[in-house]
Amino acid sequence: MRYRALVTAELDVEVLKKTVPEIDFDTAGYCVDHEVMESSALAQKIVPYDILISEFETVNASVIDAADKLKLIICCRGGVKSVVDLQEAGKRNIMVAHNAGRNAAAVSEMVMGYILDLCRNITKSNQLIHERVITSDHRDIPSEYKDTIWGLDKNSPYVALRGRSPKMMTLGIVGYGNVGRQVAEKASVFGMDIIIYDPIDASMATSESVKSVSFEELLKESDVVTLHCPLTKTNQKMMSYEQFRMMKKDAFFINAARGGLVDEEALVWALSEKEIAGAAIDVVTQEPIPDNHILLDAPNLLITPHIAGASDEVVRKGTEMVIHKLINFLG
Repeated sequence: MRYRALVTAELDVEVLKKTVPEIDFDTAGYCVDHEVMESSALAQKIVPYDILISEFETVNASVIDAADKLKLIICCRGGVKSVVDLQEAGKRNIMVAHNAGRNAAAVSEMVMGYILDLCRNITKSNQLIHERVITSDHRDIPSEYKDTIWGLDKNSPYVALRGRSPKMMTLGIVGYGNVGRQVAEKASVFGMDIIIYDPIDASMATSESVKSVSFEELLKESDVVTLHCPLTKTNQKMMSYEQFRMMKKDAFFINAARGGLVDEEALVWALSEKEIAGAAIDVVTQEPIPDNHILLDAPNLLITPHIAGASDEVVRKGTEMVIHKLINFLG
């Protein structure tokens, strides 16, 4: 028996065809033009297919009801509850799989970028140069240093923008799943001390180089706090006024998980009142961020548009994970 698969996720379909020749692959939706298919259109399209490989399309009851032949749904995301009706799939005995951790490497790379940026004033220096704040037609330093530094006095970039070395810092990771573990692995290469707290499993097993602590202890001891846990009913706004007060005054905060984990008014307060030294966030509670959002006026805050998990490696990794699931399905 040959199976037919509809691919709407952004994957390397040519690799799928070569690696799993037992399946006929067709493409539609986001895979073709980066336009998410409406559920009504997907319900019409899915009818003759045995397998659906999706990503952003919503696979609701109407889609599943229309898919008489459907046997397997692979959702190329870490979580599926928001886009796949698991109850309806269960009623039809349709297997549902997901690609947990497919973008863990990409997100962890971005987090290390934030740490280096916050510690070494990369973005701040770039802005000061482009805004002509620290440019000059005059040089007031000895000629023997003309090829090495921009100045030596207290206002010079060499002094005023002097950064901190991650090697001398403690990184606190909240959530020790796929992403958290890769962040710890990369940070350890930079010589950072690693402590972790996992809100789902507080007794999470760690290694010799990673110490498990309470949430309060992590906040008090860390020079950098980074969030990598899922958003649940019990941890909404887990970072609020009280938590930011616990952090060191010179500590940095990073959120590349979910915007709902953070009380955004509290974050603005913490930055404005210098309760923390700076922050970097890739997620907010309302995306895209509105023009009048309070975060846009917060000092010492880096904001990126939910792109931490967006790298070319994610497509390759996602394709590999789908291949393994298809091979297991074929038995």
